[in-house]
Amino acid sequence: MAALNDAIAALERLPAMPATSVQLISLLAGGGHDANLAEVERIIRHDEAVAAAVLRRANSAAFSLPGRIYGLSEAIRRLGARNLCRIAFESQASSYLAEAGRAYGLRRGALSQAALGGAIAADSLARTHGADPELCFVAALLRDIGKLAIDAVAGESALDALSIEGEDSGRDFLALERQAFGADHAELGAMLCARWSLPAPIVRAVAHHHAPPADHPDLVSDIVHAADCVARWAGLGVGNDGLMYPFDSGARGRLHTSRDELEALVADVLAAVAPATVRRSIPLGRTA
Repeated sequence: MAALNDAIAALERLPAMPATSVQLISLLAGGGHDANLAEVERIIRHDEAVAAAVLRRANSAAFSLPGRIYGLSEAIRRLGARNLCRIAFESQASSYLAEAGRAYGLRRGALSQAALGGAIAADSLARTHGADPELCFVAALLRDIGKLAIDAVAGESALDALSIEGEDSGRDFLALERQAFGADHAELGAMLCARWSLPAPIVRAVAHHHAPPADHPDLVSDIVHAADCVARWAGLGVGNDGLMYPFDSGARGRLHTSRDELEALVADVLAAVAPATVRRSIPLGRTA
């Protein structure tokens, strides 16, 4: 109980996620293209950094037409919910994860890179399987946010011993986290998302991103779980716990994902996130 109290206290000590990110995520994730664009614009206009990032992206070669300059209203309509969520994360919330993962032996920036890689995979899987892409994208972005609390309690590279214990005993790494801290990082991440009043499907997917529920399965949790596996197979966010989470056989069966589809996703994630910094992917992992 003392360990759990320490972990929950660590959540309380974490700084709040930037208000713009929380507001945009809550409005866009699940609302998708039906979100109130006037309200989206109001939120963005109150944050100069996000507004500037939106204008830069909309007027970049990838989105703009030759000789056309877009104002903020047009930029918001042109970019769409997924890109706006990504911009908010990259310009604000990614700093939340920049220093995270020290307890897991991760270098600076590795966890934010893994977050984006998983989000890209989740977006692709959502479009293939008929789920809400924006909701899956955001849930995958935030799936490992609970590792910040473990960092605060455990300290740098403190989970090396758990990793060795897991390899020696074959025990589930999440169970070892619960034994050491009273809760695993997925549970703590869900608590944090609930504190930020994020949509319930995001909270649920974060809670189950390593172990989708078999009794009441849901598509978003299955997709975020699969996306997490893809990101790790791409070599992103692989710390001392990196290869200890198998691909759940139930989720794999419900998604009907083929090896070719997964390998293509790994390649897409590598190309989009880390073409220069990740030199090789990891062979597709085992299935639980």
